[in-house]
Amino acid sequence: MPGTDHERVLFDTLRGIGTNGATKVAAPDETAVVEDVEHDQEKTHDGGPSPLGLVTAANLFRHPEAHPIALDMVLIRKYGSDWLDWEPETLEVAIPHDFGTASISDVNLQKINACKALHLVDSFWERWEVFGWCTMGLNGIFPDIQIMQVPTVAQCAVSVDIANRIREDVAWSDEVQQYLVAVFKHDNILVPMAPLEFVPLDGLHVAIDREWDAVRASGRAPKGDTLADEQLRRMLEVNRFLEESRTRLRQQMELVPHV
Repeated sequence: MPGTDHERVLFDTLRGIGTNGATKVAAPDETAVVEDVEHDQEKTHDGGPSPLGLVTAANLFRHPEAHPIALDMVLIRKYGSDWLDWEPETLEVAIPHDFGTASISDVNLQKINACKALHLVDSFWERWEVFGWCTMGLNGIFPDIQIMQVPTVAQCAVSVDIANRIREDVAWSDEVQQYLVAVFKHDNILVPMAPLEFVPLDGLHVAIDREWDAVRASGRAPKGDTLADEQLRRMLEVNRFLEESRTRLRQQMELVPHV
């Protein structure tokens, strides 16, 4: 598998999209700067209704809520695996021409290139920085090569869920697992949950497992003030974020035959 060349293309693509030629410079002491993910999301999506309205077959490539898997499946259906070897510039020309859309948004080009990386190289499962960049792209946030962006547990759950739908033949490296341990600790979540059940957390998850099944099934958060109650509330928020992504995917997959 020609991993090195595809990784170079991925890095160059992530570095260039959405920056308009400008790049952020690392701090003088070369210490990584941790960006607040909530702030980053506000810059790329204000949380309000999209001016495009609902995602449709006509606006899929332009809509900010387009699901990465839906975009990936549309391209596979149209081009087979050939598009995986195309440069981003080729996609920017081919997609509007072949799908009759005015353009493809930068944020959706990010999602497409992140999916391409998952198809072609193992780095998402093996290197923490690639996992972080792709997680940002798959969640509709522009990755920043120069500044460390810390994803949330919820965003990691979505990116892993997407990756599991594309490939299941790569093992998670110790490096990425330990990175995810740090993400969980950053969000003060002590219990791994699907699809992140492989994260090696030492905590109270054995005691919470039975309660978590009931909370997840009911969708109702406990109102107590114990450590277990707080963990269950945080886990439920992660699960809701993940289920929202899965719901968008189910709805948009119905559009795929019509794009």
